[in-house]
Amino acid sequence: MILKFVLCIDKNHLQKYILNIRILVLFVFLLTLGAKAQVLQWSQPTKLKGTAVFTKVIGENEKGVFLLRYRNRFYTKSIILEKYTHLLVLEQGKAIELRNARLIKLYMTSEGLLIIKSKYNRTRQINELIAQWYDFNLKPVGPAKMLASAAPKEFGDRGSFRLRISDNHSFISLLYSELSEDKKIIIHHQLLDNELNKKYTKDILLPYQHQNFVINDFLVTNRGETHIACKTYLRDRRKITRTTQRLFHFKDSTLNDFVITDSLSIKSSQLVYDRANDAAVLVGLYGSTNRYGLLGTFFYRLNDEATEGSSIYGPFSESFIEKVKVNDRNDGAISEGYGIIKAIPRSDGGMMLITEQKEVATEDDVVLVNGIPQSTSKNIYNFNELLIINYDSAAFIDWHRVITKNQTTVNDAGYFSSAVVYVSDQYIQLLYNDQLRSSGDVMQYTIYNNGLEQSSKLSKTELDFVAIIPTESKQVSSNKIIIPTSKNRRFALLKLVYN
Repeated sequence: MILKFVLCIDKNHLQKYILNIRILVLFVFLLTLGAKAQVLQWSQPTKLKGTAVFTKVIGENEKGVFLLRYRNRFYTKSIILEKYTHLLVLEQGKAIELRNARLIKLYMTSEGLLIIKSKYNRTRQINELIAQWYDFNLKPVGPAKMLASAAPKEFGDRGSFRLRISDNHSFISLLYSELSEDKKIIIHHQLLDNELNKKYTKDILLPYQHQNFVINDFLVTNRGETHIACKTYLRDRRKITRTTQRLFHFKDSTLNDFVITDSLSIKSSQLVYDRANDAAVLVGLYGSTNRYGLLGTFFYRLNDEATEGSSIYGPFSESFIEKVKVNDRNDGAISEGYGIIKAIPRSDGGMMLITEQKEVATEDDVVLVNGIPQSTSKNIYNFNELLIINYDSAAFIDWHRVITKNQTTVNDAGYFSSAVVYVSDQYIQLLYNDQLRSSGDVMQYTIYNNGLEQSSKLSKTELDFVAIIPTESKQVSSNKIIIPTSKNRRFALLKLVYN
């Protein structure tokens, strides 16, 4: 009797086990089906004139899709605005001259397109920051408006103007610097409303030489509070003895200075907007000042009154380091080549970090041309692993994933490398070029909030060679992303619509 009873229990457990497996398989299938529910829309492939024409997606609204074309990465030559229909058919284009000027920012708001450029005034010998509105038919609206002016630091300088717009487009934060007579840094800060009217201005003389003060990132919230992540250097006989990471906080023209750390080496950091709390969070990867490698992650935020800040550190465990190391010989640390490409706040106060390991190598060769030796040099861009880490609010790791890409290109600044990031409520999706020189395949890697993952190839015909341009793409809504591509060596826009 006892033997029969035991067998009965084992049979019941086996049935429950099989049932749980079926439920899990069904759950994964439904999630996978949801991720694949996407529609691909292509524009008509066109051949662009010129050897160096870059395309950047500005955004999409009820009027259409808007693009920016430019010919060099310094935005110092003429630019072209283009308007497409929602079906990606080109409607019109407009060329904008940038003679003696440089494009600083291009914002798309509900009011229109705002172009901000820095132009050198030969008569006054000064750089002027000029803003001009355009409607969605690419026509100028009203006169241009000068926002600020600053003397050039050297010949050809177009100013150190930096701008950020708030998430709700209510405020624009303007930051630029000048040198005092004794070569100290003067920070000028302006807060503008959505009609470019000044809410306040603030000029601050800092006790640092210009080479000892660096701004890494800054951000403005929907309340008009500006956060500036920066670092200062203490030098002794031209040698750096200590680096201090700081956070400046502007509120109603009042500046507060918070010291984050002066004992750790911050290798990669980013100010992230926390939409749920209308706040800024500084996220970074840190290491030691006397050894190579990354040791963990830190999160820094101010309290609600912005009177003090607090840091939460998440050191990498030995087991974590062993799992994520790929072709890395460091002991007790991961490669310093990892940098944050996107940080996504979680609703519970946690954070998902998408990091990428990349490096640039220079290779010098000597070749004989008609018997005369000549030296040549080339830059090799390696975009390797993607490391995705999901943190809870206490900086503990819920799960992590490593994706190996191994993208290697020469003398192209990695234009077709890295990955496009699409963010939804239930999952993130990473798209990247796989074996760019041979197959022309685009990989889709989907990771759900619970860590489940799936990879597949983006649908295309066998005759197509497709290469996406990650840095120029843009997620234009909660369910759409637009990606510039090279399709059979011609330019084409790709829109992914997720259902």
